[in-house]
Amino acid sequence: MAIDIMKKLTVVCENAAAQRLMKTLHGLGVVQLTDALAQHEAAAGVLERDEQSTEEWDTDLQKLHLIFGLLDVFAAEKRSFVAGLASVPLIIEQAELDTGIGYAELETLYVEALQLDGVYRQAERRIGEVEAQLAELAPLEELPFAIDEMSMSERVRMMLGMMRSQSIAELAQDAEAAKTLAWELVVPGHCLRKGSETAAAEWEATHSDEPRWVLAAFLKEDTEAARKCLSSHGFEEITLPQIRGTVRDRVRELNGELAELRQSVAGVGEKVQKLAVNRRRFLVLKALRMNQRDAALARRSCVHGEWTHMLTGYIRERDLPQLTSVLDAEFPSASLLVEDPGPDEDVPVSLTVSRHVRPVQTLVNLFGLPLYKSFDPSPFLMLNFYLFFGICFSDLAYGVSLVLLSYYIMRRTRQYEGVYNFAKLLLFAGFSTMIFGMLLGSWFGDLYEAQYLGEGNPMAKFMGLVSVIDPLEKPVIVLLIALAIGMVNQFYGIALKMYGALKNGDTATAVFDGLLWLIILPGAVIVVSTMFVALPASVLRVGLALFAIGALGLILTQGRSSKGLVARLGTGLVSLYGIVGSYGLTAFIGDTMSYCRLLALGLTTSIVALSFNMMANLLRPIPYVGIVLFILVLIVGHIFNFFISVLGAFVHSMRLIFVEFFGRFYAGGAKPFAPLGFNSREAVLKKAP
Repeated sequence: MAIDIMKKLTVVCENAAAQRLMKTLHGLGVVQLTDALAQHEAAAGVLERDEQSTEEWDTDLQKLHLIFGLLDVFAAEKRSFVAGLASVPLIIEQAELDTGIGYAELETLYVEALQLDGVYRQAERRIGEVEAQLAELAPLEELPFAIDEMSMSERVRMMLGMMRSQSIAELAQDAEAAKTLAWELVVPGHCLRKGSETAAAEWEATHSDEPRWVLAAFLKEDTEAARKCLSSHGFEEITLPQIRGTVRDRVRELNGELAELRQSVAGVGEKVQKLAVNRRRFLVLKALRMNQRDAALARRSCVHGEWTHMLTGYIRERDLPQLTSVLDAEFPSASLLVEDPGPDEDVPVSLTVSRHVRPVQTLVNLFGLPLYKSFDPSPFLMLNFYLFFGICFSDLAYGVSLVLLSYYIMRRTRQYEGVYNFAKLLLFAGFSTMIFGMLLGSWFGDLYEAQYLGEGNPMAKFMGLVSVIDPLEKPVIVLLIALAIGMVNQFYGIALKMYGALKNGDTATAVFDGLLWLIILPGAVIVVSTMFVALPASVLRVGLALFAIGALGLILTQGRSSKGLVARLGTGLVSLYGIVGSYGLTAFIGDTMSYCRLLALGLTTSIVALSFNMMANLLRPIPYVGIVLFILVLIVGHIFNFFISVLGAFVHSMRLIFVEFFGRFYAGGAKPFAPLGFNSREAVLKKAP
């Protein structure tokens, strides 16, 4: 369980063998290429970079992008349970690559998809236009006259608008208005003729509070005066569409066109469904083209001369014998130079861990890979994470549920390493949750108590045997335990800082920035504890001695990089507080207080569970349906509490790891080792058994 040892390599071969060499390295999947000119600056004036075009692969990927766009619209793939959890790579068989879609077949399918895409986009564009017109015409559909007739007269101008009943009455009494214009109420669904007065009266009686349509007519030379008169009475003109005939006729035409357009889109969908049978073949081809493009981009890092070709990169030491034997067998004229990376090089990192530690490595990957010269923290945070998660979740029934759910996900995701390891992480966290659920006496909150399951039920007897402390009854004691865990975890992080420094041969950092803090902090804890509890005098003397020794050592050493005795002592004195230096008493206090969240999250899980139990129990006395409501509220409430508490336990445990623990010793940010090969985040080539 460590960071793999990396080696720098340089391979020089004949130009004629360059393409075959790249193909061989691609198949091996053990070499990460680097910029050859950056590694060998002296070759800059002699050798030239390989110019590799990716146009061929980019063109095919653009064609596939169009095809997948159509498939997503008309034949969207149903996501599996696993795919819904996280993005998983496509597992590809070698036979699928050998018998995949060829250039000619892709071109044929692309032309068909392009035509369908054109029909679909044109139809969708027109559908949008028609729907917009229908929305515009909908308020005017009941107009009883042809719109174009309003502009047929050469001398008369007509306007349609809306007016309130009171305004219409005022207009009727306006003698000046009568000299300028004529007007009439327009009743939807009825023609403007003398025989419609009864119908108009009936309509007005049922729509007395609504604005009325008013049709006004006036001579063209009186347009300005008529507009002014109508406006003074609250007339709101309606802009009429430029159509022939009635609005209803135009709506009927548009609805017919809309039906034809939708039928056309449905026809495109049927043809796309036939294309969808090739979805997996398209996915395999996309993975292949992306891999070929990446290989071409990687080759740009190589250089060549008139007769020779050179590439540089990194390889894991354990893979070096395999590469050497292949080069000796297939490229006897090639030369291989292997050397150790320099101390200041940005070396890619590859981790090799046991299967039990791999789940926790997922957390390290989230934070960032360790630097090459440091160490892998994965094995050292297993206990911390499971401890924190178990305390935050701390319910026996929820722990059992998490174990079962995680095991189910693991069974479904064995071929997807990332999701599988994360599910395994939650599986172990579930066992921790079960343990702390028993110790803290929580099983679906207090559902085991007599008021819910009756006196003397087996679950109550079991919880009575295994429970140690109830955080609801003794929160102060549990809080002190959480703070003690926080202090121990701080000491653990400082000890790991010493381990990393000693591993790199930096004894001064291990002693001055690590050991001295492990001396002063316990002493400070003992001294402060005397303010709250009575301690034996001998213990107090030990605490004072530890504090004094640690403080003196820090004052003398924390300013060792400063110039001058006064500056060194001043920096060392200030470092005790934590303004400068590697740590500080205030940082220790603040980080330790953060562990109060262990109590807070554990209480939250229990209190919410108790609340749902109480709510359900209040419904149980209801006749006939009480027991059904009781069970229903319990199921819904505890499912909600389960998922929200899992999220909270995970997030806050991660915070304690990333901030309060990693902050003491760990610095991530290394680049992962990415060897040339087919495997990627999008697709993985299944290995032969």
